[in-house]
Amino acid sequence: MALGEMFVLISGGIDLSVGSIVAFTGLLMAYLLSTYNLPWLLALLIVILVAAGIGAFHGFFVSKFSPPLPQTVPAFLVTLGSAMAFRGIAQYWTKGYPIVLSREKFADFFFIGEGNLGIVPIPVIIVLVILGIAFLILNLSIIGRHIYAVGGNLLAAIVTGVKVNRIRILCYVLSTIFSALTGVIITARLNSAYPGVGVGYELEAITSCVLGGVSLIGGEGLPFGVLLGVILVVVIENGLVTMNVSPYLHRIIIGLLLLVAVTADFLKRFRRRT
Repeated sequence: MALGEMFVLISGGIDLSVGSIVAFTGLLMAYLLSTYNLPWLLALLIVILVAAGIGAFHGFFVSKFSPPLPQTVPAFLVTLGSAMAFRGIAQYWTKGYPIVLSREKFADFFFIGEGNLGIVPIPVIIVLVILGIAFLILNLSIIGRHIYAVGGNLLAAIVTGVKVNRIRILCYVLSTIFSALTGVIITARLNSAYPGVGVGYELEAITSCVLGGVSLIGGEGLPFGVLLGVILVVVIENGLVTMNVSPYLHRIIIGLLLLVAVTADFLKRFRRRT
């Protein structure tokens, strides 16, 4: 999920809908399996296509209204609206109850959340594959250079012929697809889908990105840095649990951590300009 957020941030945007997309796509996956008895690969394909459609809408909206507004304004509006809408859809859909999947019937699907390949958990393998894809796109392709160009200097990117709108749409599509994969993995791991999953995940995703060196202004960031940022956030959260810190304080601490990281990023950029 953080890797998907990374693409949007590097391109100069922001995606506040990732947590709600996790909940919605997890429920959609469970619904397709439990109601229509679809093969889990077919259900996964449908979920990915739906997520891609949501991301394309986000990217289209941002492209349509930038300019006259700075990109972050329409990005904030449309993704915040989507976050509220899809969270509401998830809660209304199930009336707040989880969709429970039968362990005997869907054991092959649960394998992607609970299984191991040798000693390596399947979710870790999925993360490494996504990490490799992100590295290839950003570092070894023209598309990656265009993403950095759009986030780093939008006017220069337009003048040099970069298809800015296509790049923006691609970044938002990747963000929602990676969020959907997160929702699917959580559903497989919990053997159920719950509409309350993913609350506050956007804060953790953005914090992980910023701690990993991704600039909120755009144009900077690397996949491996984001991975280190995620590990740091998880270590901090686990440390708070070990120290018996109240769970109500966890969000406060992560929020303060994000504030410090953002301040450091802005100070770094200010010093470069001066």
